Amino acid sequence: MKSVASLKNESLTVGGSPLCAGCPASLGLKLALQALGKNTIVINASGCMTLYVTYPYMPLKTPWIHLAIENAAAGASGIRAALRETGKKNINVICYAGDGATYDIGFQSLSSAVERGDKFIYICYNNQSFSNTGVQKSGATPEKAYTTTTPKGNPFKRKPLVKIMAAHGMPYTATACVSFPMDYMKKLRKASKINGPSFIDLLCPCPTGWGFHSSRMVEVGKLAVLTGAWPLYEIENGKFKLTYTPAKLLPVERYLSLQYRFKHLSKKEINEIQRKINEEWFLLEKGKYWEAEEY
Repeated sequence: MKSVASLKNESLTVGGSPLCAGCPASLGLKLALQALGKNTIVINASGCMTLYVTYPYMPLKTPWIHLAIENAAAGASGIRAALRETGKKNINVICYAGDGATYDIGFQSLSSAVERGDKFIYICYNNQSFSNTGVQKSGATPEKAYTTTTPKGNPFKRKPLVKIMAAHGMPYTATACVSFPMDYMKKLRKASKINGPSFIDLLCPCPTGWGFHSSRMVEVGKLAVLTGAWPLYEIENGKFKLTYTPAKLLPVERYLSLQYRFKHLSKKEINEIQRKINEEWFLLEKGKYWEAEEY
């Protein structure tokens, strides 16, 4: 895979959904299906993407199962058990759920499914808030970010969920971003070959929730990576590896300044975020992932 354009897979999504303009989560699902192919079952937990496949809209050419916000991973366990009983093989089972359904409300079923060792790929389309219900704070919301429930800025640190999932002993966990499609798709294909659960935390810059024009969605995602605010890495069988390293980190202010959710920050607060990112990157480049404190 050299580029998205070089892929010959049939597109498994079509137009016709009521999602917001520039929705990154829909792009993330389209890329996932392009990477994994038609033999894929998609499980959706209630959230933004529930609107994607809602009567009379059906923009997917693969099976789609909508479940409550808290039990997507439990559904994956059930589907995998049914596939074993019927003798059906070479079928990808993916959960596609938002950060509210993953970091928070659905964490218990995700943790249990991983404990059981069921083979599925869990993709968290992470827009860093409960965007579908009014942009409330989630466990994925960055420190100091505005949401409707943290109008003065989130006072809490973002939950280090990839570390938490890796600590479960999962064979494969990773971060990704829709603005870096080839990195994301390579990770999906790697995950599909693993005999066990995999977890990918996919950054999805949300124009509606973050406060920027939809035409800049890809740009904002790129800046998240290029400034170090969202490092791209994987942990395979306990081994940490950065999958993209900028030649030099751009100032994080370039990323923050494009978003309404950070407009209230003072120069001092921006400098503090920059300091934390610099410290994290110093450790990540040395391979000291577990010691790095995530922004």
